[in-house]
Amino acid sequence: MEQNSYVTAIDIGTTKIATVIGSVTSRGRILVEEQQCTFSRGVSRGLVVNVEDTADSIRDCLDKLYEKRSVRPDRVVVGIAGRHISSRQSSAKRIRKKPGTLITESEVNDLKQDMYNIALPAGQKILHVIPQEYVVDGMPVAKAVGCPGNELVGNFYIVVSDANAVENIKMSIERCGLTMDSLMLEPIASANAVLTGAEKEAGTVLLDIGGGTSDMLIYYKNIVRSTVVIASGGQVITSDIRDACKISLQMAERLKCQYGACFSEYCSGDIIIPYYRDTAARDQGVISQKLLAEIIDERMEQLIDAVKYTIAESGYEREISSIVLTGGGAQLRHLPQLFKLRTGLDVRVGYPIVQIDNKDYTLKPTMATSVGLMMNGYQSRSSKAATNKLLEKIPIIGKAFGGCKELLADIFDEKNDPHLM
Repeated sequence: MEQNSYVTAIDIGTTKIATVIGSVTSRGRILVEEQQCTFSRGVSRGLVVNVEDTADSIRDCLDKLYEKRSVRPDRVVVGIAGRHISSRQSSAKRIRKKPGTLITESEVNDLKQDMYNIALPAGQKILHVIPQEYVVDGMPVAKAVGCPGNELVGNFYIVVSDANAVENIKMSIERCGLTMDSLMLEPIASANAVLTGAEKEAGTVLLDIGGGTSDMLIYYKNIVRSTVVIASGGQVITSDIRDACKISLQMAERLKCQYGACFSEYCSGDIIIPYYRDTAARDQGVISQKLLAEIIDERMEQLIDAVKYTIAESGYEREISSIVLTGGGAQLRHLPQLFKLRTGLDVRVGYPIVQIDNKDYTLKPTMATSVGLMMNGYQSRSSKAATNKLLEKIPIIGKAFGGCKELLADIFDEKNDPHLM
């Protein structure tokens, strides 16, 4: 298989760097061939603060990912998240020059392009422009293309990032000798990997519980309606366990992952979990299963309260029917049951829905973002390939009208895809 038939995706997280490499089967199905996770350095609450340390972490992860491969793609798809992410609603209006004709895809794309020119505070950059609905002559429509009318209005959901955060990610990637093919908001990528079409249509909350933050996204009628960053993640639970037991963060993380659970009222105080206070294994301590669960419960209750508040504020409270939990924090035992009890919604843990080449492993929720990024990379590449084929078929038109190719290339530019930068 040729080198350009592979896509590598990188999830730069607070506690981990997750990477996957995939290809497309002869039947057009996306195939995950290898996955790898390593400890993340230089990242705080989703924000790259030390470019050199982050680049070293990415390089270490990719070296392990490509350990058994001779092919190393030099272009990668990357995710972005963190507390610097914000969003806003905006709209654009056009009075059509030919109201007697049907609205074209080009006219709709022009509305979206207008959004990239809206005024932003200094130091901010638009990541995504996501259409919400269109209004033709005062009548809301889900799809404007093909409708006749005089006035076209588009309502959009705009995701904004700190420009320095984007630049730091780009520098980290380039210091590894790589080119960043595209940049995507991580919860959108996670949603693409774990949500079914029915869930996106019916009204679902995706909650990606990471190390430094938790990313929340609302899908309704197959459209991203809201994205919110909650300043709480698995790292704060680890810190609480460390403080309670007077142990290292590494030991606290091990306790959480191996023995941690929610629903402390169903945990026994008679089950004692031993641990070592130091790495030399000289000073041993103990904690009951119930106490460990109580520490975790307190933070999870705070997270659930934040999720419930965000749902209420979104304006889609009545439309939401389920919650899908993913990310490393979603692996805590009994967490879906706790969320279901506190919210009254159906809750499940989201695993990446994709074919796996190596039958010796399964894709865990921690890999949801990187798998979603890889899937997006293929969609973007397919779109560009289709555009190039179209342009190759019109050399005469391009010469005759001077710049027609450039115009079409702009129409199909990745900025017009609401899921790409």
